[in-house]
Amino acid sequence: MRKDIVEKKKYLMSEQAAKDLRIAAYSGTDENGVRKCILLRIAGDRIDKVDIYAPDDIECGDVYMGVILNSNPNISASFADIGRGDPVFVSGVYKGGTILPLVVKTLAFREKLTKVSAKIPQGIAEEVAAKALHAVKGSCIYKADGVFENSIKLVCDTPGAKWITEDESLYKRAYELASDKDKIVLHKDENVSLCALYGLSSKLSRILSPRVNLRSGAEIVITETEAMCVIDVNTAKALTGKDKEETFFKINMEAVSEIATQISARNLSGIIMVDLINMRSKESETILTAFLEESLKGITPPARLEDITKLGIAEISRKRLKGSIYSEKAFLNSTILIK
Repeated sequence: MRKDIVEKKKYLMSEQAAKDLRIAAYSGTDENGVRKCILLRIAGDRIDKVDIYAPDDIECGDVYMGVILNSNPNISASFADIGRGDPVFVSGVYKGGTILPLVVKTLAFREKLTKVSAKIPQGIAEEVAAKALHAVKGSCIYKADGVFENSIKLVCDTPGAKWITEDESLYKRAYELASDKDKIVLHKDENVSLCALYGLSSKLSRILSPRVNLRSGAEIVITETEAMCVIDVNTAKALTGKDKEETFFKINMEAVSEIATQISARNLSGIIMVDLINMRSKESETILTAFLEESLKGITPPARLEDITKLGIAEISRKRLKGSIYSEKAFLNSTILIK
C-alpha cells in the first residue's frame, strides 16, 4: 500500500502537473519606481514557481567585460568591476587592471556579492572571444536566456501548457519569441480577471504565509532566518486514529510533497532544516527518505537531502542563486492581488 502511495504522488507531481501547466505573466512598478515582471507557474491547483525580475537585471550566464580591482592570494580570489555598481567576486588571483570576460555564476544575496568566473562555457566561448576583441569594459557582451525566455520555451515544449497575460506588451514580446504561437494567450475578459480565473489570491497566500495547511489537517510552518530556513511539520488538526505510526507516515509523505513545492515557489535556498514527525518504522523512514530525495530533484534548481538525523530532522541544501520571494510580498500584493 505504501508503495502505491509513492507511485500515486509521483504521478500527481509529474504528468498531471504538466498537463495543467499555466504561466501567468504580470508587470508593474515597485515602491522604488523600478519596472518589473512577474511570472507565476501554475501546476494543477498550486503555484510551484515564482520569478520576479527587472528587464535590465543581471542573469546567471550573462558575460561582462570586467576589470580586476584587486586580489587576495590568501583566499585565492579577486574582486572586479563589471559596470553594475557593486564589485563582484572572482575565483582565482588576477593582476589588478586586467580586463577580461567574466560569466555570472550566482547573484548577489544579502551581504554576499555576485560571483563570476573567467571560465567561459565552451558553447559560447567562441562568440564571447570574438566580441571581447572590440568590447569596452563594463559592457555586456553575451546575454543569456533569462526567466522570460525560458518560460516561453517551457510552455512551447510542454503538451497542453499555456502562457497567459493581460498585459499587451508582454503578450507581444512572448508571441514573437514563441515557436508555437497558439500557446500564447492574451486574456481580455472584462468580467473575469486573470487573478480570479486562476484563483491567484489563495494560491499566492499559500506561498507567502508562514503557515501552510495540509489536506490531512496537519500543517507546515516555514521560518526564514539570516543563516537558514527552518520548516516544522505539525500534526495540528490531523486525526491520528488508532495507528499513529501509519498516520504519521501519511502526514510526513504529504508534508514532503508540499515542502518541495514550497521550496521551489518561495525560492528557498542555502541550508534548509525540516523537522519531520518522528517515526519508529525503518520501512516508513526508508520510503519517506526516497520520496523526499525524488521530490527535491524535481525542482529547479534542485535541492539535495544531506541527511536525516536521529531526531527526524532532514538537512537539505540548495544552491543560492537569488533571494526568496518574501522580500517582494508588497510588490506581489500591489501588482496582482488588487486586481
